[in-house]
Amino acid sequence: LLPSRLVMGNDREMTVIERQVAAMLRKQREEQDEQAALARRAEELRSRGEQALDDNGDLDVDSDSEHDDLERRGATGRARREFRDRGIVFDSSTDDVTVTVRAMTDLELGMAFAWMRRDQRRYEGATSFWSKAGTGIQECFEEERCPGDKDVHAAVGAWPRLTGAFVPFLGPAPFAFAMLKDDGLTVDTTGVRQGFRRMGLGRTVASAFIDRARRAAKVRAGPPECVIDAVPDAVAFWRAMGFSNRGGADSPTTAVMRKLCGDVAMSMTLLEDPPTPRGHEWWFEKPEEEKGYWSDDSW
Repeated sequence: LLPSRLVMGNDREMTVIERQVAAMLRKQREEQDEQAALARRAEELRSRGEQALDDNGDLDVDSDSEHDDLERRGATGRARREFRDRGIVFDSSTDDVTVTVRAMTDLELGMAFAWMRRDQRRYEGATSFWSKAGTGIQECFEEERCPGDKDVHAAVGAWPRLTGAFVPFLGPAPFAFAMLKDDGLTVDTTGVRQGFRRMGLGRTVASAFIDRARRAAKVRAGPPECVIDAVPDAVAFWRAMGFSNRGGADSPTTAVMRKLCGDVAMSMTLLEDPPTPRGHEWWFEKPEEEKGYWSDDSW
């Protein structure tokens, strides 16, 4: 049991160590309260989004089916069948077949939360984005500052931490989402709605981020190599995108996630003949022999 003075928080009676412990406990409670508040806000959005999809017939019992009977075919099934029937090409200039990656509104994120929860309940083996990452996704959504260096923003625009992917004829909800790492260029996590997988949509979304990173590399606003941490189930997907297993030492993040989840470090060369770094770029790491130390005659 903790001393009563520690529980009561009477600083005059507390030792230095007890004050440090009390401060740590206060911070822990604040973090727990914030996580609980994020979870409540995510649930509120999910409830609104579920109602919107219900009103659109998108979350009905049969929404993923592809019955030949048009009346029995569910909303997602209809969209999937139409996708194949029309032979959609995603570099088309036709507005209703163009994939757009952008920030989501409150309602759009709520609809994404709704299909995340439905997917993990309906499909065996589906990623549990809602139950395991819903609070983190909400936190990314609420982040006001766009990740990345100012040179990244100037070169390719400032993208928010969390984005959704949309195709108008697939309905008002995002069919996928993606989160960026702190560099503002690299995908940290991405997910595609279960009913819209194996349609090339995930590849299109990934290509949007890769192309953006390549544009940044061309003007030295980003590195000429894209490095990601892939979960085991996604390794085949990223390999098909042109990534390969990365040799050398793992990044600190990959080292931890490799132990916890089996993550695999993968990389792709963005530019075969990249411009020579000037040496001050945010991503450029000088060779060890060039780092050196200050000496007396450096002044």
